[in-house]
Amino acid sequence: MATTEESEHKVLALLRLSGESTTSEIEQHFRSRGEDCPDGAVKVLMRMKVKGLVKSRMDRERRGWVWTVAEVGPPISEKL
Repeated sequence: MATTEESEHKVLALLRLSGESTTSEIEQHFRSRGEDCPDGAVKVLMRMKVKGLVKSRMDRERRGWVWTVAEVGPPISEKL
């Protein structure tokens, strides 16, 4: 099981590659790899939002919260 810090790093890597993802898409991505956030994706994403690492907005068409990286960081070289 990943730590919260590891989960945050993996979510940031995913968002940098995808540009933006819904909560469901993020959960699906990690589930398909047999991974899970220690406290669940929603709690990890909310903690990241409070820290200023990600931004979110409600998207009616996608029927959920859409998440993006708050600031552009260095390129991610690790394989997701």
